Amino acid sequence: MDAIFSIIKFIFFGFFGLVGVLFLLALIFGKRIVKQWEFEAEFRDEQGREFGEFDIELSRVAKKETEDTFKASFRLRHESLEQGQRVQVFLDDVIVLEGNVETAGRIRLAQGDIKSTLATASAGQTCRVVYGGIERFSQAIERD
Repeated sequence: MDAIFSIIKFIFFGFFGLVGVLFLLALIFGKRIVKQWEFEAEFRDEQGREFGEFDIELSRVAKKETEDTFKASFRLRHESLEQGQRVQVFLDDVIVLEGNVETAGRIRLAQGDIKSTLATASAGQTCRVVYGGIERFSQAIERD
């Protein structure tokens, strides 16, 4: 009986000891990200299923970066997207992302597609998606 208790105690303290060491290493060597703001707009169909999302944030890695970095991403899956079509994503009247559809029915825009960096953003601003010369979707941004 003592042997079983010793094995259980060894496993218990070994597991929590390992978790404690990993936590300590993360505190010492981990990156601390300081976010100034982060917003998103989710595009949903009539049934409530999400078919697109726009994310923006202004942040920096503490102790490594001295200035904030603007990050933006956009993804959309919709049957109206045609290969080669130019898609523009606006926040109010400022173009944030722009790129071409590579696969019919879907597009993903990221850091390399940023056209304008934003220093400020606020909840309620309108994200507009334009392609084919027509505004197709719009949604107010919310805190993420």
